[in-house]
Amino acid sequence: MTAVALVLAPLACSVVLALSGVAKARDPAGTRDAFTALSVPRALRGDAVVGSLPYVEAGLALLLLVTWSWPLAVVAGATTALFAAYWVLVLLVLRRGDDVDCGCFGAVGDDRVTGTTLARNSVLLVLAGLATAFGASGEGVPTVVRDLSGADAAWLLMALAVTAAGVLVVGRQAPGPAATADEDLLDYDRQPIPFALLTDSEGRRTTLRELADARPQLLVFLSPSCGSCVDVAARLPEWSADLGPVQIQTVYTAELDTLPANVTAPGVPAWFDVEDGATHTFAPTGRPAAVLLGADGLLAGGPVAGSIAVTEFVADIVAELAAVDEAPGQVVYYEADPHGHDHDHGHGHGHGHPIENDHDHQH
Repeated sequence: MTAVALVLAPLACSVVLALSGVAKARDPAGTRDAFTALSVPRALRGDAVVGSLPYVEAGLALLLLVTWSWPLAVVAGATTALFAAYWVLVLLVLRRGDDVDCGCFGAVGDDRVTGTTLARNSVLLVLAGLATAFGASGEGVPTVVRDLSGADAAWLLMALAVTAAGVLVVGRQAPGPAATADEDLLDYDRQPIPFALLTDSEGRRTTLRELADARPQLLVFLSPSCGSCVDVAARLPEWSADLGPVQIQTVYTAELDTLPANVTAPGVPAWFDVEDGATHTFAPTGRPAAVLLGADGLLAGGPVAGSIAVTEFVADIVAELAAVDEAPGQVVYYEADPHGHDHDHGHGHGHGHPIENDHDHQH
């Protein structure tokens, strides 16, 4: 009976690894973004590692089911090491107090790194350890299934059924069908720029609406403890040159004089978010994030979150500005992706905005 109970350990690990491998294979860019946010060493988040990791996880999932005795102990030991690495990454994020998406196990559970994430990873780590001990005792899934009695088989099937029911109940809802362009325009609803107070390094204060009074502003929310924010900060000078009439402003919840150089950009204004008002409004799911403020006092696009979503957001704005230049006298509509990305590792609430083709390119 003990062997029947312990066989659930490699079975559970196999299911998690299979789901994780499939999720990573379907979204390698999201996996890379999540690993950047988790501050995985750069050498371990290159194309070779990110591209091969889903197949490593799928291979481990299969081997957990078909091996026994010492081969199972080796495979389960490798699984334990992988789960331990994920556990350490999550612990470090929690100690830094950063808001990031995990992506360690693909689409298994909630992406957001919280205490629940660490608890989940702890359970998986224990299960992998039990699977290792199970193999070291000479057992495995094939040996147990071969010798199952009718009663033991019934218990095992019921345990698997209960587990499947739990996964289906608490699992994510599948995303609905994407809206068409016409539906986006019908749903178009620009909101007034909300109140939030910012201050710069010289103590000058401004509200969001005052900031965008003269020209449209792209607010980019960054954090010094976020790996993805470093990559976004490095691209800000390039984006500033491409965005033309749209000015970039960076917003932080950390005091400006404590910021490391790698999350700031020369020539790009930096603001401290007083009482985190703007960050709570536009970046509640984590940073990097971005929102476009129109010079007419209304939101003009976003917010979006995640480095990939922010990068695509900027590219879309640049493309629409170019379209305005090429179509004199016309009004074109910019539609931010309502789903963002994620890899995610991203989240967005896209709002469209009209870009009038006048000389000042005012929004």
